[in-house]
Parts: sequence; structure tokens; C-alpha cells
Amino acid sequence: MNKLLFLLLIGTSVLLLNSCKSNKYKKTESGLEYHFFVENSDSAKPVNGNILLLDMKYKTENDSILFDTRELTRKFKMQMKEPSHKGGCIEDAFSMMSIGDSAHFLIDAENFYTITRKIDIPKGIRLGSKLKFEIKLLAIQSIKDIEKEQQQINISSEQEELKYLDHYLKITNTIVKPTQSGLYFVEQTKGSGKKAIAGKKVIVHYTGSFTDGRVFDSSLKRSEPFEFKLGIGEVIAGWDEGISKMSEGGRATLVIPSNLAYGNKGYGKIIPPFTSLVFEIDLIEVKD
Repeated sequence: MNKLLFLLLIGTSVLLLNSCKSNKYKKTESGLEYHFFVENSDSAKPVNGNILLLDMKYKTENDSILFDTRELTRKFKMQMKEPSHKGGCIEDAFSMMSIGDSAHFLIDAENFYTITRKIDIPKGIRLGSKLKFEIKLLAIQSIKDIEKEQQQINISSEQEELKYLDHYLKITNTIVKPTQSGLYFVEQTKGSGKKAIAGKKVIVHYTGSFTDGRVFDSSLKRSEPFEFKLGIGEVIAGWDEGISKMSEGGRATLVIPSNLAYGNKGYGKIIPPFTSLVFEIDLIEVKD
């Protein structure tokens, strides 16, 4: 084979390769470039307001991974919304998919970050470049489905909380009856000073722990007593109720179920949802 013929063959191969590459993605009227690997046309498609359960990964044009749901410890969900911008957006991509579909999409990087996500485009991502999305739509849920699912989770979590609370009461031989709200007030030392009254400022030392004994906070360790106005919601409900039963110089243990503490939300990374708390309280002073 002569050199000229060889070069012509190589050139033709490159042109064919580039042609195949350029034809891989189709384009919608909105400008979204896409390529489906799996299509289930008979499956349901999402509508606005639906919650989408997704496997999703996106990366830069040079294949640097920016996000991958497989690295998460929880299921990844997004809500279906109206298109966030013209020219092909992530919402356009979702609207094309049915349950079980798997597809790739090319989306303008600047529009995705600044318009869809409403954040600055990260450093290192070139303006005018496109992000490469790999998406599989696993399931579609309505808001009612989510609410029902959350209710089931809450019921299960409440049952788990009651189990741990009951165990704590048994091993500590706590025999006092709970108040109507569910608070367990265990008086250790009866105070002889002024009575704690709603609207008065009180100063206390406290140690807070979980029912398994782990301490999460203590004013004693900081050597800094805590001051607040009683009965106006500046603290959790269990504190307002429990400390109102005390007088200066008194000490008590407050066993507080989550409905009188941080409920189904918890408190940051410190206190999980549906967690009963135990506080050792020393009432130092009731201010006039």
C-alpha cells in the first residue's frame, strides 16, 4: 500500500469516527442534547411537583466527576419543576424520561450553576463548556407519597424512642409518673429559696445527656451558668415546665421526651430527631 493511499484511509477513518461521535447526541427544540441508552415508553413520566428518585452523575467535558449519587449515604431525590432556563436545562431532561430510563445529557455549565442552582460557577469550569449528565430515573413519587412515607418513618422513630426511654426508666429505677405532657420530673434536692415563676429570669447549671448516658452538653464543663427567662419559650418546653417546679437551691433530673424537646427535626448534628433527653438541673438563682 503506498503512502498516499494509507493517509487517505486514515483520514477517512477519522472523519467517520468524528461523524459517529457528533451523531451520538440528538437535540430537542429547546436545545438540549441527549442520548438514551434505555427507554421505557410505556412507563410513567414525571409532572411538575413530583419527587424523582435518581441515580445521577455529572462531570466536566474532560470527564472530571463533579457529583455522583453513589457517593451519598441516602437516596437522592429532586423535585420536578418548570424549566429553569432556555437552551436545554436539567428540568427538560427529567421531562423526557420515564421510570427505568437511562440517558446522557449535555447542559451548559454556566446556566446550570448560575440559573438552575443559583450559585457561582466553580473555579476550573470553563465558560461555554457543557456538563455531561448520566441519569437513571428509578422512581416517581407524589407529595402525598412522600408525606405518607414520612409518616411511616415518624411512627417507626417514635416507637424506637419509646423503647429506649422505657429502658432508661427501668435501669434508673425511675418510678415517678409523667406529667400530662409526658415530662418526668425527678426531684433530687428540694430548694429552699425563691420559687421559679414564669416571666422571671433564672440562672441554672445543667448537664444534658442521651438516655444511653452520653453527655452532649454541660454548663459545668464550661464553668458558665445559663440564664434565661422562664415560661416564654426561650428554651425547650421540657425545661420551662420542669424548672417551674423548682425553687432556688434545688436540684432535679428532667427526663424529656422529644415532643417536649427537639421533636422530629432534632438539633443540627448534635441531637437526632425523635430523641428523649435527660437533664440534671441545678437552680442557682431566681432573679426579681
